[in-house]
Amino acid sequence: MGGGERHVTDLTRALIERGHELHLAVRPRSPLREALSGWPVTWHEMGLRNALDLASVLKLRAVIRGREIEVLHTHVARDYAVCGLAAKRSAVRLFLTRHHFNPIRSNPLYSYALADVRRLIAVSESVSRELVRAFPAFTDRVKMIPNWIDARACGSLSREEARTRLGIKRPLAVAIIGQITPLKRQDLFIHIAERLIRESGVTAAEFIIAGEVQPEDGEYNGELRLMIHRQKLDPQVRFTGYVENLSALLSAFDVVVAPSENEAFSLALAEAMAAGCAVVAARVGGMAEMVEDEASGLLFEPGDEQALLSGLRRLIDDRELRGRLGAAARASVQTRFDRERVIDRIEQLYQQG
Repeated sequence: MGGGERHVTDLTRALIERGHELHLAVRPRSPLREALSGWPVTWHEMGLRNALDLASVLKLRAVIRGREIEVLHTHVARDYAVCGLAAKRSAVRLFLTRHHFNPIRSNPLYSYALADVRRLIAVSESVSRELVRAFPAFTDRVKMIPNWIDARACGSLSREEARTRLGIKRPLAVAIIGQITPLKRQDLFIHIAERLIRESGVTAAEFIIAGEVQPEDGEYNGELRLMIHRQKLDPQVRFTGYVENLSALLSAFDVVVAPSENEAFSLALAEAMAAGCAVVAARVGGMAEMVEDEASGLLFEPGDEQALLSGLRRLIDDRELRGRLGAAARASVQTRFDRERVIDRIEQLYQQG
């Protein structure tokens, strides 16, 4: 259940709440089934293996025609062509959302399959530029609509209760949030924590690594834990594993660090800002659009260890700066990424066709 899956789950709930009938085409053992348990969704299970999965094209086409589907919205790149081919010679309105920062390599199959797409939705301006580069013929169909947050749910628990649930004992808590994977640079976070503890004598802060690990990143996870053990950083630097409803617990954190190599749109960063956390983030992708340097957070060039160290030291040492940046961050994201406003824009696209 990464950011894209959470997006689809919440969009499904919101559209049902607005009176729409929802059908989801999913792979076997999809985590969306559990996430949407109890919601009135009609499920259609199919392989959806790759762009040339003709069996899934035929099955999806049958669903579109048999159920009189009016809108088909695809969210994963390997499904784009399948959905485009299934939509051919039908009245369904096709939309796609690009959640990832990686470039798409356009080819004749994509061009044919997506010829009738109504809108290509990008979750940030950086993603929008990649879509225009990949599909220049569709430039006028590219629309930037960001992901959203439920600002009321972010940091909704009191600081004391959230800290108790996460087992935080020291006065300050500094966190990195997200799937345990090299892209998120938890290794850099641990290295910076080690320098702050060893070189600057920071004893008042706990450094929290919040997120789950997928099987393919097990080796990386092991390396991270070995780093902590070898440097004798535990328990000042520790993992929480997967935390259910983490957004409500964000009030426990004073500072959130986002050193990712790239992000199309960092939901974790947006939610931390909504909770009033002071943030320091790499100047990449959607994060560079989300944070105004020195106004709603601090930015540093990706991989610039010294700049990250300096920024994090400032936030740890300066309570007034943390408060000012956190308050500005909350006001900024509540305005730009309000759940109802953003979903209004998607619903309007559906209706306009």
